[in-house]
Order: sequence, then structure tokens, then C-alpha cells
Amino acid sequence: MDTDVAGREHLVVDERKVRLAGAFALSHSAERVRSAVVAAHHRFDGRPIRGFVPIFVERIAKEDLRRSASWH
Repeated sequence: MDTDVAGREHLVVDERKVRLAGAFALSHSAERVRSAVVAAHHRFDGRPIRGFVPIFVERIAKEDLRRSASWH
């Protein structure tokens, strides 16, 4: 993957971490949110098409956090 593309992708994914940390602040620690985002992002390792990865990462992490919040 091109270094510029990878760098931009990581910046956008980092923005998603911040957004989700705020959205789930009452139910999850910032570390738990970070962990969910990182795990979701790793699901796309080695995939050639990267344009929508940050959107998918946010959706996957959000669903994971919602499911785990219902367990509390």
C-alpha cells in the first residue's frame, strides 16, 4: 500500500477512535474503544481496496461496543 494512502487511512481511523470514545464514554473506557477499533482495522489487513476501510472499521467497532455494552 502506498505510504501516503496508508498514512491517511490511519489518520482517519484515529479520528474514528476519538469519535467512538466520545460516543461510548459512559459505557466503555477509551482503551476498550481503542481496542475495538484496532481489532476492526486489522480485519482489513492485506486487502487491496482501501477506500472504505475507515467507514467499515467504525461500523464494526461500533457494533462490537454496542453488543458489549448490553452485557453490562
